Amino acid sequence: MTRQSVWIRNIQLSVLGIVIGLITMELKDGAKLTEKGFFFGYTWFVWLVIFLQSFGGLIVAVVVKYADNILKGFATSASIVLSCIVSVYFFDFHLSIQFVIGASLVMVAVYMYSKYVPKPKPLV
Repeated sequence: MTRQSVWIRNIQLSVLGIVIGLITMELKDGAKLTEKGFFFGYTWFVWLVIFLQSFGGLIVAVVVKYADNILKGFATSASIVLSCIVSVYFFDFHLSIQFVIGASLVMVAVYMYSKYVPKPKPLV
């Protein structure tokens, strides 16, 4: 494993996504981009989402560097559950049985992961 900074690793991981996004954007909306420009239709809400996604990507890089991928997976799952619960109050989201079962499984998994930490093996 290499010892690169979080920032360099984040740049490396995002390059492929940028290339694929630009190619897809050109293929799908090339004529509209030429006519109206790249930032046509951007509102404050779009800029807020872009900022939050960017900030979230940096947070993920730090979590993976200083914690582990499993913890990152649990944090992502917990945030999805929390977002859905908040959506019930703000966006009139209706809970389904699949969501309730899934949310329950996520909460049990997070509890079990934090409660039953494996004991370190002796260095003998």
